[in-house]
Amino acid sequence: MSKVKQTALAVAGVASVFVAGTSIVNAASTYTVKEGDTLSEVANKFNMTVDDLVKSNNLKDANMIFVDQKIEVPDSQSVAETDVDASSDSAANDAASLAMSQAASSAAASSAAASSAAAASSAAASQAAAQKAAASEAAVSAAATSTTTASTQQAASATTSVASTSSPSASTSAAGGSVKAQFLANGGTEALWDSVVMPESGGNPNAVSPNGYQGLGQTKEGWGTGSVASQTAGMVNYATSRYGSVQNATAFRQAHGWW
Repeated sequence: MSKVKQTALAVAGVASVFVAGTSIVNAASTYTVKEGDTLSEVANKFNMTVDDLVKSNNLKDANMIFVDQKIEVPDSQSVAETDVDASSDSAANDAASLAMSQAASSAAASSAAASSAAAASSAAASQAAAQKAAASEAAVSAAATSTTTASTQQAASATTSVASTSSPSASTSAAGGSVKAQFLANGGTEALWDSVVMPESGGNPNAVSPNGYQGLGQTKEGWGTGSVASQTAGMVNYATSRYGSVQNATAFRQAHGWW
């Protein structure tokens, strides 16, 4: 229990003792009200005030007394003690009220501090959760990137392996550019190489498919065999005669997958 609350309870207890102990000293005399009397007249007879008689007799209404009613008339010492007791009661009540107010203020401050601490704890927990979520997302992203990179590298490795196994001349072309250089030097174009030669034969002038198609352009015509120069000339002539131009031939190959 806080010191403020202990103080409040102690003061309240003292106030209760004061209230319980308050009593009016026995009146020195008793006056019987007669017909026509007023409380003011009775007070004047005994050289007192109406308020003194009201207090000593606990009267509810100073303007209402009855015939044969007994009015206790205290002496001057009793009146003084009654006033002191009333002042003590008032001081005790004021002290109790002040202590209770301070206790309430202290309790409110403690509650506010607890609420602030709870809010700070909640904010820290939310921040920690957000950081954990961000770290988890970063980990997932890194794993996905790593997987994609590995897959790309594996695909590239597989493509290189297939080209090396099935198209030795293409490997030579990639290393020194000899086949492609000869192809371009004899009238072939970059588009014809990329769109027809590479998809058909992989750049291998000696390639033969299971169906008997041969050479760079994979054909059963005579221009499908022989030197790179003769195969290039045969492909260019074929593209021009059938499709009207090399450009049209490459466009057809890209659209249909064959030519």
